[in-house]
Amino acid sequence: MQPESIDGIRFSSLSPAQIKHISVAKLIVPDTYNEDGYPIDGGLMDQRLGVIDPGLKCKTCGGRYKTCPGHFGHIELIRPVIHILFAKAVYQILQATCDQCHRILLSENQTNALPSESRLEEALKKARNVKKCPYCEAPKQKLKFERPTTFYLNANRLKPDEIRDWLSKVSDSDLAVLGIDAKATRPEWFVLTTLIVPPVNVRPTITLETGERSEDDLTHKLVDVIRINQRLEQNIDAGAPQIIIDDTWELLQYHVTTYFNNETPGVPVARPSSGSSRPLKTLAQRLKGKEGRLRFNLNGKRVNFSARSVISVDTSIALNEVGVPSRIAEHLSVPFYVTHWNKKRAEELLASKEYPCVLNVIAKDGQRKRVTEQNREELLKLLEVGQVLERQLIDGDIALFNRQPTLHRISIMAHRVKVLPGRTLRINNIATDPYNADFDGDEMNLHIPQTLEAQAEARYLMQAKDQILAPRNGMPIMFIDEDAIAGMYFLTKEDAYFTKEEASLMLAYIGMTDLPKPSRNGMYSGKRIFSMLLPKDLDITIHTKRGKVVIKKGELEEGIVDRNVLGSNGTLIIKLLNDYGHDFTAELMAKAANLALRVVYASGLSISIKDYYATDAMLKERDKIISEIEGRVRQAIRAHKEHRLEALPGLTVNETYDAIVHAELASARELSAQYLNRILTTENNRAFLLASIGARGDVLNMVQGIMMLGQQDVRGKRPTRGYERRVLPYFKRGSVNPRHKGFIANGFMEGLDPVQLYFHGMGARDSAAVKILITPASGYMYRRILNALQDFYVDINSSVKDASGNLIQTIYGGDGIDPTMEAAAKVD
Repeated sequence: MQPESIDGIRFSSLSPAQIKHISVAKLIVPDTYNEDGYPIDGGLMDQRLGVIDPGLKCKTCGGRYKTCPGHFGHIELIRPVIHILFAKAVYQILQATCDQCHRILLSENQTNALPSESRLEEALKKARNVKKCPYCEAPKQKLKFERPTTFYLNANRLKPDEIRDWLSKVSDSDLAVLGIDAKATRPEWFVLTTLIVPPVNVRPTITLETGERSEDDLTHKLVDVIRINQRLEQNIDAGAPQIIIDDTWELLQYHVTTYFNNETPGVPVARPSSGSSRPLKTLAQRLKGKEGRLRFNLNGKRVNFSARSVISVDTSIALNEVGVPSRIAEHLSVPFYVTHWNKKRAEELLASKEYPCVLNVIAKDGQRKRVTEQNREELLKLLEVGQVLERQLIDGDIALFNRQPTLHRISIMAHRVKVLPGRTLRINNIATDPYNADFDGDEMNLHIPQTLEAQAEARYLMQAKDQILAPRNGMPIMFIDEDAIAGMYFLTKEDAYFTKEEASLMLAYIGMTDLPKPSRNGMYSGKRIFSMLLPKDLDITIHTKRGKVVIKKGELEEGIVDRNVLGSNGTLIIKLLNDYGHDFTAELMAKAANLALRVVYASGLSISIKDYYATDAMLKERDKIISEIEGRVRQAIRAHKEHRLEALPGLTVNETYDAIVHAELASARELSAQYLNRILTTENNRAFLLASIGARGDVLNMVQGIMMLGQQDVRGKRPTRGYERRVLPYFKRGSVNPRHKGFIANGFMEGLDPVQLYFHGMGARDSAAVKILITPASGYMYRRILNALQDFYVDINSSVKDASGNLIQTIYGGDGIDPTMEAAAKVD
């Protein structure tokens, strides 16, 4: 028999008849257990709804708590109430229909002209302009909706039973015009007369340490619903005044509303009757959000064969390795499949009592047995081909390494295990950028793939050495940085020469035993030492801000190795990947970084506050720059006042004036940076050295410390808001002085006056606020995109398909270009 295929899934509301059909019990008792601790018949823990206690049987299916799936019940409401999640839909349908004949407020010609998409919205737009019904010619009445569930018709409040009668009289054909399939959903079902009650195992009771039972939040709300429902029935039967009946009816509406959603705007939050201030978690709260059923219990779960610890740096391990503490390696396991070829090794592992040993044996029938001293010999005798041994983690095993938040593909990569002492997970600092990791207390996750397929995927697709180029733009995302870049500068600058002892120590530190040819006086050139790492047939010329870097036949002949060579703009990295492969490049980068760190260690590198001292000449030049800039600003101000300023394309005259003044003032920092580049030297100022070679910081940081902070921006413009035609109250109204609109002429070393500090605070707060707002917005957008794309894959013919095999794109990306190779194509 062929399995039936699913044509589609349709979501709809349940009718009262459907609710009663799937229900196994009508619940009428607002209580749960009797004095003996047994569920009360007709109560919310009725045994017909399922059981959660080990000693009881379900009265519907006869199953125990482990086998009974649970069954629905229902509560019949004495008076109908509005379903809070459909209140807006109720309002839209009432708006679009006549209150007298209940036909749609559009003529046949108008309904025929409605688009197939968004029919309800288009019908509502046209229905708002109708003055009278086109069928019964009754004048259209004014309908008002007050959130959450209150409706008025000409100032007369509509009660839920009146709304239900109105909706029930709307014909199926008119609902079809509004885009509603009457076979699946009728609008009167949005006004509840029967409330479905979930099974007991959805809202289980827990027993506290004191022995008392604690009910689930949903059960608490359902108790309130039944209790108020009974009180409403008693008031009606007793002939109570209408105002009392209406108040009780309102209370029933409140309890049903908070049962569905306890965060409804305008509705007081429901809390436990015990007096706790904690809001009850009802249906909507259980489903939505980061800790809801979907994201917390379905999309993300706790898993076995994983570990988590603080990370620390270790330059002695390869870029492709992860250092795993021995205590983690002893607890995590890898499956060892016993075959004819490895049975002897399997026997050695199973017989071993010391690390590495076998933790569990999985028999052919899937039964897992823990290995102990008592059963080790017996398991050895029974060992046969086809069994699986779960052995401890050892060097060379493949592991997945992940740092949260996982924002892109290479936030999780595969590394080879290196078992080390200590308690922290170790990683080479070259591999930190893809994870956005540092070592200030970051924690990371280690996962051990358990199947051969998963291990193969990790080994051939996910290893760190194969992810050196970023998938975003093809530029290196793993590179040497900071101290290592500084070390490369000291190693490859023109006057870098080392003694035989120094050169031997450097090369021995990276595992090399040969020395290059000495250059002069028995000294060894740093360029030749670096060239020892390069392949002998490498030819490349790299243009940087500091000049050319020329490598011919594996020899660095000219230039200094900086960020543009082996750093984040590393052209040499791309060239090596293209011509020599990932294994060679990863090994060279690790050796180059360690060699550079050894050079820094031997040479010494430190920066001082003296690097940021301003000389009289610097301050004089600053004043000259500011004077020139303010002169150009005055010219712009004069041209604006005399109406000589021509508007730039797309801007008004006032916007053009603001843009010109802003650009002139912003250029002060650039001119100061050019000046510092001319007068500072890398030998005398180590902070400038680090900035100029791309190791750390920027020359603009030095400008702000030594010379001036320059123009401060708020939302990309000069500060203007504050008081009437001025930013601060003690400025003259309408002042055009640049210093009254955020221009700061002082540097940090000189110090800021109160006004300058205020403007600097405005700029800093603006950038901080933007970052805080952008982070969750971009994270949410990424999660939505990821959920939409997670079933797509690139087929063998470069087309993109989804999990069902539907064609999404005829060629990947529209052009078939691999972004990681785009930058590589530009390198000779």
